[in-house]
Amino acid sequence: MKLWGYQLLYRDCEQAESARFEDQDQATVQVVLEAAASPSLGPARDTYLLMEFSITALVHEVPYALPPHNMIIKLTPSLCRDGTVPGVITELRATGYRLALDGPLDSCHHVLAEADYLIVDALIESSEAFTQAMNAATRTGIPVLVKRIETPKAFAEAKRLGAEFFLGFFFQKPEVIASKKLSSIQVVRLKLLKMLNNKNVDWNEIAKTLQNDVSLTYRLLKFLNSPFFGVIQPITTVQRAVAYLGAKQARIWLRMVILTDLCPPEKTSQLPLLSAHRARFLELAGSDRSDVDPDELFLLGLFSLLDVMFDMSMPDLVDFLPLTDALKATLCGRPSPFAPWLELAAQFEQGQWDRVDVLAAQLDLNPIQVGTCYAQAMTWAEEFFRMAG
Repeated sequence: MKLWGYQLLYRDCEQAESARFEDQDQATVQVVLEAAASPSLGPARDTYLLMEFSITALVHEVPYALPPHNMIIKLTPSLCRDGTVPGVITELRATGYRLALDGPLDSCHHVLAEADYLIVDALIESSEAFTQAMNAATRTGIPVLVKRIETPKAFAEAKRLGAEFFLGFFFQKPEVIASKKLSSIQVVRLKLLKMLNNKNVDWNEIAKTLQNDVSLTYRLLKFLNSPFFGVIQPITTVQRAVAYLGAKQARIWLRMVILTDLCPPEKTSQLPLLSAHRARFLELAGSDRSDVDPDELFLLGLFSLLDVMFDMSMPDLVDFLPLTDALKATLCGRPSPFAPWLELAAQFEQGQWDRVDVLAAQLDLNPIQVGTCYAQAMTWAEEFFRMAG
């Protein structure tokens, strides 16, 4: 009755109660990708993970996408009959992966020596057949896992017959994890943000990265060639654009536009605007302070709504962000010196003036100055988005 591990199964939707798929290989790869990338499976990584792989997935070394220290590969009789399996399994076990045989022993006898666990079905056709299967399994000396245990009686009988591990609805019904991940484009954009946060940023490298992003290049050149800047000769290259803007202005523009592009299309366009407003407000409010970096305050406000944009928890997002540990702690709701600053922005937005006064006093800020910074930040954010298009 102690948690030992999880079995990972495929479901095509949240409502599905059983596996439905046309392509077993594709289903296998999908589960592996989710297991490797899903933040929801974080707690499970400290326990064992039991998963079935298709023969194609085994031959193409798909299990190697998951760490060997807690991965148990389940083999069914149909897989055991495939002649390529023994060699593949030997290599996997040499790397540290464990093997569980699920099915009659006579179907898997040629790989029995490689097995770390044997799986016996509690809902086999009769109690006599279950007893026989358990006796045959325990005689091997290999630890036995009994699956499909649905009643206390079945649990007690499996224990009596020598099982060491147990799986079934008696303990918990399968929990469907609807995975939410960042797209590859979003990850690339966040990596670009990390590059921008480097104090010794290589602007030539940034320019090369921008050239490979058609959307950002187009918006940058459109922005600089707008009537607002009044350039005499059109700016036609990313290198000239970055040089014209200067390091600080280029950083701000790129951060803002990348954040806007990161926002999923189904989300309101007000989220990037509100994020930019918060960023500029905090930057202005802390601009005359020696105990905080205005640029860090800007980033704090800029990223403060990412969890709402992506419908993901902030702890699952902060590792992608170019932030210090203190800023990450603040975004995750943990105590930090920056926490009152972020709360100040949120309380001002909600018109909680009594709390704003308390926070302003705590941060040694003039309430009138705070209000002025808030108004200036709103004007700046609206103008920026109007020009940046």
